[in-house]
Amino acid sequence: MNLMGDYAAANHDVIHRLVSKLLGAKIIAGVENHHNFAWKETHGGKEMIVHRKGATPASVGELGVIPGSMADPAYVVRGKGCAESLNSASHGART
Repeated sequence: MNLMGDYAAANHDVIHRLVSKLLGAKIIAGVENHHNFAWKETHGGKEMIVHRKGATPASVGELGVIPGSMADPAYVVRGKGCAESLNSASHGART
């Protein structure tokens, strides 16, 4: 799973760099947010696997994306590190 996450991130990086070059734009920040991914993390002194099912990792200061739907915008957010949510922000999109 980690290998596939790294592969997806590398592909996104290539796509973003090529599109920005074609547009003559400058990338000012990067936000990586795997969808349907699990992380090995430590919370409350206990190591666990956290599967956010599309929710955004949101440790203190971490940039993330809360997706919209096909009709609603997405938002770039900065994490607050809420321990009760295992440092996660909401998924965002409505069904």
